[in-house]
Amino acid sequence: MPYCSESTAIHCPQCGKMFDHPSGNKKHIKNMLTQHLQVHQPKTVSCPVCGETRFRSNTNAVQHVESGSCSGCKGKENARQQIHNFIASKKESRGLLANTPALEWAGAGTGRVPDLPYKCQECSKKFRQVSALMQHQQYGNCGARGPPAITFSSRRY
Repeated sequence: MPYCSESTAIHCPQCGKMFDHPSGNKKHIKNMLTQHLQVHQPKTVSCPVCGETRFRSNTNAVQHVESGSCSGCKGKENARQQIHNFIASKKESRGLLANTPALEWAGAGTGRVPDLPYKCQECSKKFRQVSALMQHQQYGNCGARGPPAITFSSRRY
């Protein structure tokens, strides 16, 4: 990279790859390194739907389902509906919904999924996909840095 300056460049501690940006924005450069570090993580997380063990994080497994490529939940819109139904049906995860039901609800008959159904509890930013909310929280974009919004065991749902 001809524009890289050693004063703002950050190197991966595992492989030595250098990260820099023409703007010199240290937060952006650090984010690039954080994203890169995922390639060094083992693929030990299983999909909660189909059980395939080929993901580096829970967020990656949820992205797999949301993409519609999961064999257990084919099609993007079908996957989107199933994920929304699952989150709405679990008391522990209902707080992730931008509009939580006013009454106790078992998750049946949800109808159409809203355009931005998920909300960060820390900053109230809304998201179309739960994986985007998980990344937002995991990488501390609002100060909510910590574990992803959703975690799951290796059992299938």
